[in-house]
Amino acid sequence: MSEKNTENVNPSTVSGVLTALLRLAFPTIAGTISYTLMQFMDGWMLSIVDRENHAHGVNLAAAFNGGISVWVLVSACVGVAGVINTLSAQSLGRQQVDAPARFAWQGLWLAIGSALIFVPLIPLVPWAFKLLGHHGSLLHLETLFAQIMLAIAPVNFANSILGNFFLGVHRPIHQFTAGFVGNVVNLILDWILIFGHLGAPRLELLGAAWATSIASGVSLGILLSIFFAQSYRIRFHTARAWPLDCTKLWQVLRIGLPAALQSSSDILCWTIFSLAWVDHFGSAAAEAQSAVMRYLSLSFMPAVGMSMAACALVGRRIGQHDIPGAKSAARWAVVISMIYMGVCGLIFLFFRGALASFMLGPPAQRIIAERLLIFSAIFQIFDGMNIVYLGALRGAGDTLVPTLYTTALAWGLCVVGGGLVMYAEPSWGASGPWTMATLYVCISGIWSFLRWNSLAWQKLNVLGVKLIQP
Repeated sequence: MSEKNTENVNPSTVSGVLTALLRLAFPTIAGTISYTLMQFMDGWMLSIVDRENHAHGVNLAAAFNGGISVWVLVSACVGVAGVINTLSAQSLGRQQVDAPARFAWQGLWLAIGSALIFVPLIPLVPWAFKLLGHHGSLLHLETLFAQIMLAIAPVNFANSILGNFFLGVHRPIHQFTAGFVGNVVNLILDWILIFGHLGAPRLELLGAAWATSIASGVSLGILLSIFFAQSYRIRFHTARAWPLDCTKLWQVLRIGLPAALQSSSDILCWTIFSLAWVDHFGSAAAEAQSAVMRYLSLSFMPAVGMSMAACALVGRRIGQHDIPGAKSAARWAVVISMIYMGVCGLIFLFFRGALASFMLGPPAQRIIAERLLIFSAIFQIFDGMNIVYLGALRGAGDTLVPTLYTTALAWGLCVVGGGLVMYAEPSWGASGPWTMATLYVCISGIWSFLRWNSLAWQKLNVLGVKLIQP
């Protein structure tokens, strides 16, 4: 996508806003879809391994448990990286063409420094899972997977920083290209290493972890090569922006830390919810939820891509003092996402039996999965609303208040509420905690809608320039 095509769109018309939004959204959504499909196929391959050993197959649950546990920390990094999109987009809107690369470099320094946090945590992983009451083969496999994911966390942080830089300067095709190539590499290596094809050893879950690690490195290499390409060195001064800039680092942290807290808190809640509450009901519930979460990623990840596009476009419109354009971008992004996720909800509801059978073997697992897919269908539209409005608020730099409210809701309903239902009504099984999770997602969607429409974000001053009120 060329810069000319992106910047010559008339922002004052509905068609202009839609065109600009979709030009940003299509590559971003395509990237999230390719990643989601790769994760889905990865899970499907592991489910084949599990079905070969009905009695003790826990690879799918171990991958989910290990992955979501590490994602608690990585999601905080992703929250910080997301503001590179906001700051780059607003800087671009104000014609400050050298600022985006300076913000990106501050993020890269943070990514390098994050190794000091992630690496020392590696030996503590088995202790953490033991505290949750895990044991046996599940403990062993989820520990291995989590330790490898911790080792590559700084690489994923850097990938997110550069991806948000390219999105913020309205060049999302580079983020898509790097992600797509990495996903293809991951999928091929999954097939080789999980099953032991082409003379490779059969590593099963360990093979999936190594495939993900190598693919992450490939994606980062592609993004770095583009970041330092001649066109970007000339246009955005990417090679000269490397020095540590305390002012810009503070801007990144001031907006990014609340976003990081919101992201990590949300994932931590889901981790406790999954590993403590749902897994409390046995391996059948753990495997069923792992399968359902693979399907959920197919629904919400495209909305995440739309949210990132909305963040970039809202940020740029605000940088240009175009408040009506920012409002229109958010509105259309939400409508598109709600339609898509609404369709996904109908699929979950009416085809839940086929979906459960595709991923799971034992009847006990399929029955639980079908019930959880009903809950998933209920909150789809609300989840789409929540994801995109939070992205739009982030584009405006509004991260602190959304963090406080969503964190309170997540801990109050998912963690405390889910735990209380689990102990008070154990006969409900996994459906008990999922009832509270559904309530949480629905209320969050309504709150984010109200927050955006309160227009409090218009009073923010992210880059030191007051907005012109319409």
